[in-house]
Amino acid sequence: HTVQSKTTNKTWKLRVNMEMLSHSGVNARGRDVFGLRCLPGECVLQRALLVRKKLTAKEGGGWLSGTLFCTHFRVAFVPQDSPKPDDNADPVLLGDHDVALASIEKVVAVGPSRTKLVTASSSLKFTPEELVLYCRDLRVLCFLFDRLTPDTQAVEITYTIAKTYQPLKPGTVLAFQNAALGSVEMKQFLSNRRRDSHMNWFDSSSDWEQELERTGACGWRVSSVNDRFEMSTSLPKFNVVPQKVLDTELKKTFAHFNEGRIPRWCWRHPRGSDLLRMASFQNNIYHEKDDIRNLELILFGGQSLCVVVELGDEMPSPTDIQLAHTRLRALCLGDISTSVSVPDDKWLSTLESTHWLDYTRCCLRKAAEVACLLRGGHLTVVLQEAEDRDMTCVVSSLVQVMCDPHCRTRVGFQGLVQKEWVMAGHRFLSRINYHRDSDKEEAPVFLLFLDCVWQLWVQYPCRFQLTGDFLLALHDSFHLPLFSSFLANCHRERCKRSQNLSQSYTPVNGWRDLVPRGSFPDPSDPPLPPVWDWALQYSSQRRERFTQPVPPLTLPQPLLNGNLNTNPELSDSAPGSVFLLSRGSFSCSANLLPWRSGGGSGVYRKSHRRGGSSSENLPGLERLLKAWALTELPQGHTTTTSGLQGPLDSYEPLLPLLLGPCLGVWRDCYLRGALHAQAFSHPISSSTQHPVEQLAWEVQQLRDKLTLASSPTNTVPAKTQEPRRTDSNLNQNTNNSTFLFPASRPPGPVASRITPPISNLQPRVPPARSRAGHRDSSKHTFLFGHPSSSESRPDQRYLPAPNNNAKLPKSNGPSLGS
Repeated sequence: HTVQSKTTNKTWKLRVNMEMLSHSGVNARGRDVFGLRCLPGECVLQRALLVRKKLTAKEGGGWLSGTLFCTHFRVAFVPQDSPKPDDNADPVLLGDHDVALASIEKVVAVGPSRTKLVTASSSLKFTPEELVLYCRDLRVLCFLFDRLTPDTQAVEITYTIAKTYQPLKPGTVLAFQNAALGSVEMKQFLSNRRRDSHMNWFDSSSDWEQELERTGACGWRVSSVNDRFEMSTSLPKFNVVPQKVLDTELKKTFAHFNEGRIPRWCWRHPRGSDLLRMASFQNNIYHEKDDIRNLELILFGGQSLCVVVELGDEMPSPTDIQLAHTRLRALCLGDISTSVSVPDDKWLSTLESTHWLDYTRCCLRKAAEVACLLRGGHLTVVLQEAEDRDMTCVVSSLVQVMCDPHCRTRVGFQGLVQKEWVMAGHRFLSRINYHRDSDKEEAPVFLLFLDCVWQLWVQYPCRFQLTGDFLLALHDSFHLPLFSSFLANCHRERCKRSQNLSQSYTPVNGWRDLVPRGSFPDPSDPPLPPVWDWALQYSSQRRERFTQPVPPLTLPQPLLNGNLNTNPELSDSAPGSVFLLSRGSFSCSANLLPWRSGGGSGVYRKSHRRGGSSSENLPGLERLLKAWALTELPQGHTTTTSGLQGPLDSYEPLLPLLLGPCLGVWRDCYLRGALHAQAFSHPISSSTQHPVEQLAWEVQQLRDKLTLASSPTNTVPAKTQEPRRTDSNLNQNTNNSTFLFPASRPPGPVASRITPPISNLQPRVPPARSRAGHRDSSKHTFLFGHPSSSESRPDQRYLPAPNNNAKLPKSNGPSLGS
């Protein structure tokens, strides 16, 4: 029997090698003989037969048999029973089981008793039994070679992937772009594709006019003074400014701000407030009287009150975000090549030490504060950052997601990203660092924003049309260097690439882009599609999961002029009052506006005194916002057992719960490769429970016992709705990944998701914790009130007050739900 098995194995290997030699390449229609449909110009470098891929829990678990390919653009896996590809269908860059070479970060070969990190210069002294690919988007792909797979195929495809994936040196991204998009057929195909007509691209004056009309913003106009990027190289061609400011006067204001990023209109709340964003002032610029008048007209935008929200002191810096994300990656991936892993009992404390959830909570808290300000009506809220290209993008986008139902649809969210990130000049190319040429500027600020949106989606799933699959697809596309949305730092760079512009400088006109007659883009550069062309990346079945039906809501009557005034105390403020919102409290800083510091003319010294006297209205402003947050919000919410539904008024902000257990880990993103990446050698039973899942189940059991022990009776009346407990949203709807790991038992009454009245939230102070490199000394946030204890800390958490003097268990660190 043994001799017969060896003979059969050799015969099978010989037959496979003969087929490989006789059918190397693709057929006339561009389809590989083993079922892979190649892109125009794409070539198969190596293949391996009888390979099994480890499926994630979302894919159903288990192993899938098929053929593994490596081209000079991607690593593709074709299942054995997959249907024959349609030759007439539009090409798709990546299949459901494919990964781009540019997304691969590490290749690890697993042998019988050892593992090895494979590089282009390394040598393998064993035949790999498994192949593990660590990706930049936090995916871990595991492939198991069958015992009948020829050893040469296993070795060669491992070497081919290690030598072909993106090396760590500058200037290598274009090779992958040309491999996927550079062929003549692909260029012609991309040139004939049309943009999505349902979304707003914000690259023309009519697009901005449409947004002004949609939000009912009057008193503003679209200015094209920066059409040649002379005023600011990082701002778009079109910007929204007050109607009273002419373009000739507007040109003088650019020099007063860093990089010329003047205050610009972003969005109008239906109650009449306007949201603006700007860079810091240039204090060394002399302020003329006319310049000062124009600056104040732009800041106030026709309103009598202006609140400047300084983001530099409270929000995390790009360096902090990069360090936190690096630590999170190391924790979630669990690199087997180094044999370094975090013990199960240290996993949650290690998660807390990354500070990623702290930064997520910080962004959500600041956005909630700004949303409450805008809800007051008849004021301008100006987001200020030193360069206005990072955290202003995060906060302004989150505010609109919280307040505007249109931004929670798929096309609305895409337009929001296009407006506040792509066109506003976020440095995508530098922050992603595709070229690996400068690690100092690398920071996944956009990924932090996506995490914040996911937190809102988990707490208010029925108020979003977009789904977690859409957010995950956008997260993965962020790491693929093929889209014009992410391969530039500003709109000017995108225009230069598409139009092949050169520049000249004259003392009169400054920098100007010159378009030679008859010039066209370099034919060697492939056209880069926008990231919103989802049909290029995903199948129709995958795209169907990007949206979900949203229950109809009663929309409020449109207020074109913001006539609804629910803020009588602010109407008494003196015209020209300017407040500073920093660290959760208001102040009237003397040096907030440089021209009001006493160095100007007598008229503006009087204006400064007038602004200073308006600080008498400061306590009333705080009281008003607190009263709304503590009394009106619970009445505007509806509670069901299916999840947080949010306020009845569609334009009431979706204020997130910032308790420690209420912020969870984005499991479908961060942990999709953490569990199955450590199961090697042979397929394991689907009933086998991972140690971390066992730990999650034990912690949940302890929570239930503590909750029952702290209540006066062990039985709960069936018809009595209790306030939401700390574990109320920890184990709900595992498809939404609210809990880090699902418990084995079905959710019971304790897990009912009932919205707590915010008036019942009592402060609980966690132990002090120092964070290197992050300045956060805020004393309180007005949204949740002042602390009642003198032992307050910068990062407050709150627990609902128990009924009948019941005591709830305390948890100082992040729970498994966070």
